[in-house]
Amino acid sequence: MVGVAGRSKGCNTCRRRRVKCDEAKPQCFRCIKAGFECLGYERATQWRHTSVASLPASQWHTSEIMEPVQTMSMAFTPAPELSLVAFESDICTAHMFKNFVWKSYGTPWLDQAAEGRLGNLSLDAVKALAQLNFGLSNRARDLQLRGSAQYGKCLRVLAGELGKDGAAIRDSRWLVVPILVLMMVSAIQADRTAAVFHLKAIGKVLLLCGPEAFQRQPLRNAFEAARATLLVASLFARRRTFLAESRWQNVPYAPDPLAKPQQSLLLDIFVVIPGLLEEERRISDIAYNRKDEFIDPSLVLDEQLDRREDLCGRIFAQLERLYRWRWDWQRRYSRCVTVEDPGRQSNSPIFQADTSPSPEAKPGRLEFDRYVHADDITLYNAALMWLMTLIWKLQPFQAASIIDCCARRAATWSTLSPESPTLSSFNNTFDPLVPPGAAFSIREPAIEICRVFDWQCRHHEQHAVSGDQTCLYLFPLGMARSVLEDDPDCQEWIENMLDSNPVTAGYGKNGGSIVGFSSYITKRALDPDCGESDDID
Repeated sequence: MVGVAGRSKGCNTCRRRRVKCDEAKPQCFRCIKAGFECLGYERATQWRHTSVASLPASQWHTSEIMEPVQTMSMAFTPAPELSLVAFESDICTAHMFKNFVWKSYGTPWLDQAAEGRLGNLSLDAVKALAQLNFGLSNRARDLQLRGSAQYGKCLRVLAGELGKDGAAIRDSRWLVVPILVLMMVSAIQADRTAAVFHLKAIGKVLLLCGPEAFQRQPLRNAFEAARATLLVASLFARRRTFLAESRWQNVPYAPDPLAKPQQSLLLDIFVVIPGLLEEERRISDIAYNRKDEFIDPSLVLDEQLDRREDLCGRIFAQLERLYRWRWDWQRRYSRCVTVEDPGRQSNSPIFQADTSPSPEAKPGRLEFDRYVHADDITLYNAALMWLMTLIWKLQPFQAASIIDCCARRAATWSTLSPESPTLSSFNNTFDPLVPPGAAFSIREPAIEICRVFDWQCRHHEQHAVSGDQTCLYLFPLGMARSVLEDDPDCQEWIENMLDSNPVTAGYGKNGGSIVGFSSYITKRALDPDCGESDDID
């Protein structure tokens, strides 16, 4: 028996891991970088038989041939426990993508940013979001501090980019991605000052680059996320947005108009609403702003009436446009929604009493074949509630007839449109959803949002893997909650649905109105048969 030295010159740790060692001493850099304990280069002597010839039987017990061999104690150090330091970034990023709301909002640009395919600033912004989110969720103070430091670094780089002259930033279309990620960071930190800065930055980048810059993926979906974000801010400020211009609605999809999703078509209608709110506020302020001027009050009243009439005409046009969208959606996707046995959903208020606005909208647990179709219906009802609320506020005595007129005109358009098939070729009953014009109270669309959200809560996993973008996931439910705030059963229903998933648990429990929507709700909008109307300024 002879001692045989090991052939590899690498350290003991790399040999056990079966990876190539850089042979640096006293400790190899590969182990240090990967977070392993380098066990050095000393080798324990190994004893092996070198002869295969068997000994004669008469010599097996001859002490002259071999002395008794004592068993040697070979004390090997066990392999060190795998260190998680090298995988910290991956763990934080994976935890971030468990939030299906963020994942669907950032499809597909958030994934590509996390992979480093959209530039260093986008990658650093994702790291900041992942570290802060993981640190806050697990009370890891060190990760929170590192995430905050990373966030500050990204802000400095972003400020430098935005500080360049117009010609230099005009081609910086990719900045919209890190700004959106940093907006998400400011949201989890509840930093309103930073959120305002990011909103202005998004608007600046869009205006400088123009809609032509967002005709290809993933920037087109990033543009849709930016548009939805700016929409919410404009609704809150009651101020029109440049996104209501037709070029911002059409140019991004000019290369392939058929690729425009239904959600984007609804956003085209939604972005007009902030301008309607701004005009409504100006009309209300006319008398107040001129009360000290030497102007005939009748002239002021005439101006109010003229502008109110023009505003109502614009609202009616958008409502008819929305109903046309609903007819088109029904023609395309009527078979994508069904209803289960109503008896299976006895714990929800809508199923305990028939509150359906029409015989076609049957109570029951809704079922959709794809998550994106459920998103379409919730966003449609959110836009419908905004427009109906404005009509009831401005025309409380004619609102019902106006809504019915818009619905009839949309139905006529759907029948006569060259692109529309014959009525027999698709499901025109709208069952189990509410048909256009069948609901005069905003309670009906609010309840339909809740019914759809009930299905969404039961299919979160489908949302995470669908690959479809959802820019305003909780926004419609927040509006529905404002409408149903005086109904304790509905409020409990909504809270139970939200609390069924950790991502949405606690949403809206602090009270408040979504972008000030509740301030527009009148008694007649909730109950058209109440016989009362709020004062109209």
